[in-house]
Amino acid sequence: MKLLKYIFNFYLDTSIHVALSVFALAQVTSLYFNINFDPNISYALFFGTIVEYSFIKYSPLAKHYVFVTQKYIRGIQIFSGICLLIALYYIFKLNIETLITASVLVVLAFLYVVPAISSQRNFRSLKGIKIYIVAITWSVSTVILPLLNNDVELSSSAYLELVQRFVFIIILIIPFEIRDLNTDEPWLRTLPQVLGVRGVKWLGAILIVLFLVLSYIKTTTINTVFLVEGCVGLLLLSAIISAKKEQSSYYASFFVESISILWWLMLLVF
Repeated sequence: MKLLKYIFNFYLDTSIHVALSVFALAQVTSLYFNINFDPNISYALFFGTIVEYSFIKYSPLAKHYVFVTQKYIRGIQIFSGICLLIALYYIFKLNIETLITASVLVVLAFLYVVPAISSQRNFRSLKGIKIYIVAITWSVSTVILPLLNNDVELSSSAYLELVQRFVFIIILIIPFEIRDLNTDEPWLRTLPQVLGVRGVKWLGAILIVLFLVLSYIKTTTINTVFLVEGCVGLLLLSAIISAKKEQSSYYASFFVESISILWWLMLLVF
């Protein structure tokens, strides 16, 4: 049991589950726009996400973002280094438009961690901006990048998908924001800090309605896609209702993150 728990914790701590969520959302886009499986963008996103999130999570523990002393963290760093090499292999196979757009997202993520305004401040420390940076990077990465790399025109359908994905990510982050209420600095002005737990849950419910309205606009009929996204809406509602400041360490990092994966799997099944 200890070994299984160690493996599961390593799976979460190395951000493999987060990367699988990003991978799944990219596949959702491919299914919606009838794109054949694109290994280059799919694996670039998967392995790149592992590297990015490991950097975001563990760089504060490392001197100059490189040297670490904890054995467990060093193991994660080595794993991330291997993933970086694999990610670079696939990144160099992307077309130029995709590379340029991805580069902007990488810079945004970099400034999220590394001090950008003064020696003590970065984008993450700007009041209330954290949730929007994450939502922008996830939505653009999983909607725009797969389309660009497959030369699909960025039509109104693409932008509608982008808006809906942005709303989805905002909803998905709310349980994490509630969980972090005990550790986030008050000046960060996160949504639960501003609205309170009850208020942010009501906001989440309103955004779920918006998510479903956008789904109906996108499909214009009650079809399989709308029904699947209705199930996704119910999962999101369940995640928000059950979220609390004192929650299981696996609640947000596993269950909530799994909603993206379940969205993809439901589309594959139905």
